[in-house]
Amino acid sequence: MSAPTPEDALTQAVRAKALALGFPRVAFARATRLEVEEARLEAWLASGFHGSMQWMADTADMRVDPQAMVAGALSVVVVALPYARADAEAPEGPVPGRVARYARGRDYHNVLQKRLRKPERWLRDRGHDARWSVDSRPVLERAWAERSGLGFIGKNCCLIVPGVGSHLFLGTVITQAPLTPGAPMRERCGRCTRCLDACPTAAFAAPRRLDARRCVSYLTIEHEGPIAPELREGVGDRVFGCDVCQDVCPYNATKPADEAVTAPFAPGERFTATDAPDAAGLLAMDDAAYAAWAHASPLARPGRARMQRNAALVLGNVGDRRHLPVLREAAEGHESPVVRDAAAWAAAQLDKARR
Repeated sequence: MSAPTPEDALTQAVRAKALALGFPRVAFARATRLEVEEARLEAWLASGFHGSMQWMADTADMRVDPQAMVAGALSVVVVALPYARADAEAPEGPVPGRVARYARGRDYHNVLQKRLRKPERWLRDRGHDARWSVDSRPVLERAWAERSGLGFIGKNCCLIVPGVGSHLFLGTVITQAPLTPGAPMRERCGRCTRCLDACPTAAFAAPRRLDARRCVSYLTIEHEGPIAPELREGVGDRVFGCDVCQDVCPYNATKPADEAVTAPFAPGERFTATDAPDAAGLLAMDDAAYAAWAHASPLARPGRARMQRNAALVLGNVGDRRHLPVLREAAEGHESPVVRDAAAWAAAQLDKARR
């Protein structure tokens, strides 16, 4: 058996630091250009599947070249942090304002970047330039996670870590440090198509090929204008994001992560016992109330108008006529034409259901 190399020793030191910071999974990849992923990204962009996310096209070359982030990069450190918690008792029927699991607590960007700055600084102190990333920078974290052997990318385009699932955040540190890479994991979905079949808006053009323009997460978070009428019912009771393609995945049937790990992402006071906000109350908020409600949360990203558009559609889909007054008020007097349109549609849905 060969003796450990200095590269191995440095790798183990970085691994130990990541584990001590609360990341239960850490892996390493060689910082080479992502040529296979580059071809897939170009085809995805050429199909227009990125919708209005123009930054994906503008930074495409940077995303596949780690040298664009750190000149002379040799390695990529990849960490995973689970966020799924045991749900509150599931309510009967639709919930007026369901929020994706990852967005029910503190903003994950703040949580992860605070932790990742520490190994970044540690590597720099030892002469290895390094730079952290948590999806707000042009880095393909899932591609690096797959290359490192941390997990595999499933048919739903999510990274799946056997034994943990896909409800997790990814972060990277690209560095000049020579670290021992892991071996990629083979794809393990087999014949299962539960995620593709369950998508409420048929957003998957093929396995591992998502048309974001039809995805509820994209529509409720990134898309600025009116949501197309043919997709509105598919939004269902989701006011922010969507977990359907993950929740049906057999790899997510595992026990939720330890609460000590997921503590930063516990639902706060903005949620009810069903882990959902009050969509009717959300629709009636002014700027100040919304800013206070969404503070330090991923829910701040879409802004008030988009969230109120979503809330109106949810109220129309849930079908409770008690919401007609707030919908009619928004349809007649909201300052945003997009919200007025959504509220008018929702009120019409409730009126139609009565006939």
